Amino acid sequence: MPLNYFEETKIGNGKLPTEWQSQASLDELATFLQLNWEQRAVFYDDGQITSRQQFIGFTGQKGIRTQNYIGTIVFKGHQLNIFPKIFRTERDDNETDELDLGHLMKNLVMWLEYCTKIEYPYISITSELQNTTDLRDLFTTLYIRYVKAALEHGLYFRYEEQTEDTHAIKGKINIKDYFAKKIPNGQPDRFLCTFSTFEFDNLLNRIIKYTCKLIFNDVSKANQKIIRYILMKLNEVSDVRCVPQDCDTIRLSKLHRHYSIILSMSKIFLLNKSTTYNMDDTESFCFLFPTELLFEGFIGGYMQSILDGKAKVRLQASEVSVFSDIVYAGHSLGKALTMKHDILVEHKDKGLFILDTKYKMMDRFENSPDIRGIVNSEASSSDVYQVLTYARTRRLKDIYLLYPMFRYEEMETEFPIGINTTDIGGEPINVHLVRLPFVFESDVDKTKSQLRMVIDRIFG
Repeated sequence: MPLNYFEETKIGNGKLPTEWQSQASLDELATFLQLNWEQRAVFYDDGQITSRQQFIGFTGQKGIRTQNYIGTIVFKGHQLNIFPKIFRTERDDNETDELDLGHLMKNLVMWLEYCTKIEYPYISITSELQNTTDLRDLFTTLYIRYVKAALEHGLYFRYEEQTEDTHAIKGKINIKDYFAKKIPNGQPDRFLCTFSTFEFDNLLNRIIKYTCKLIFNDVSKANQKIIRYILMKLNEVSDVRCVPQDCDTIRLSKLHRHYSIILSMSKIFLLNKSTTYNMDDTESFCFLFPTELLFEGFIGGYMQSILDGKAKVRLQASEVSVFSDIVYAGHSLGKALTMKHDILVEHKDKGLFILDTKYKMMDRFENSPDIRGIVNSEASSSDVYQVLTYARTRRLKDIYLLYPMFRYEEMETEFPIGINTTDIGGEPINVHLVRLPFVFESDVDKTKSQLRMVIDRIFG
């Protein structure tokens, strides 16, 4: 039975599957997650510069702790589903019995539709992914459609080096072999040559063919139909067993850079099917997304869609620095500490807006007896100092902190404004704390409408 947990939840060793509880098994799980961590750039850039995996925190044999990554981990025959913390109905809600992976998939596809920080170069994800039932289905759907689009764009040929005996000199002849073996054996017309041929039956196509056959039985009938089409296209390619390390030996030219994501995804599937981590032939895979990135990308993408023609919306804009100059020993050294704004909106009529997304739990303001208490305890001082610096540097009177709402919440009509008057001789800066709907239920249009109303108020 799958284990369902929220983000940022500690799972004691006793609550883990028996096969996961030993230190040796936890070490295997950590290694498995590390391999997947190193390939995550295929789907997103989460800004993490650490080389050590951040999907799951390990506390020795005491257990594990889920982090800010949602999705599914299957290991040694057991499945761990990690759900967004804002799927709670309130801050202290830890009930997971009603959590549904299909509901998570519905939201993930909806978020990816607008998430401008995740690139899908060939396919329209809403039309292709709307019927997916789990994360594995999502990634196999993406993969086979990438492959299909690439093959239709142009078949991949590559120069392959070969060494064989020939009757005519081709490429580079092995002189030592000729004088030491061929002439003494009465074969003066035979030459051991190394040469290159332009081959369709190359390692990349073999990897793709092997990967497609590997996942064939795990996909829907619609996807199986596409795989059959792919295999027909690759009919002349040899059937050979491939391993993840094969992907590392391929170097793609700029002409074929659109194959790079296919190669990386192939490696992920090969890693997740590797027998090193398959006990008793049970399946292992790991597909996780960073929720902070999804929240920022979704809100930014949704703003782009409703402000189209009225404003230019950019994510992670970074052309302004906190220090306009660094002076040392009388010498000017230039700008320093470049600012990165989560969402920068240049509105044609309203001017410049900076909005900082914070994927953190913030209690409801409406009908609360202590609004000031909520702001005091739940608005991080470092987050506030950060946006105040943005406002001062950009000379803005208003700055916005955006938080996600919990599941099933109705839209609020008012939001608190923190007024900062510390600047000597300057005008007050208004820090707006805004909570936005982020979880989609059965009535998708209602959630979109409420989100649009909040955004319209910001730019109103």
